[in-house]
Amino acid sequence: MEDVIINKRRSFYEEEIAKDPLNYDIWFDYTRLEESTKNLDRTREVYEKAISNIPPAQEKRFWKRYIYLWINYAIFEEDSADNLERAQKIYEEIIKLIPHNKFSFSKIWILYSHFYIRQLDIAKARK
Repeated sequence: MEDVIINKRRSFYEEEIAKDPLNYDIWFDYTRLEESTKNLDRTREVYEKAISNIPPAQEKRFWKRYIYLWINYAIFEEDSADNLERAQKIYEEIIKLIPHNKFSFSKIWILYSHFYIRQLDIAKARK
């Protein structure tokens, strides 16, 4: 019974995403659904699809929700998947992707630093 409900919700999210792939709220719901199934590969696949939808303009208001998808992805890899290397790469990729010449997003820097602090790597946390 639960599989039927999950599949129905997946179909709904896929339909909504097909209509508007930049609707990050749907992506958040979809990633939460996949995380609840404990299927790491499927969850990663949904996150990868979500972050491939880069905002159309380099304005912070368009990027805010998008960056939170990356943050959730990194946290998922660190906490749920216990994959520290992958979490580190996710932080590095979003830092490269953010158009720093247009705006800043301090939260990502703080979370990245805290990630290294949790790994007891204070030298990298300070960089």
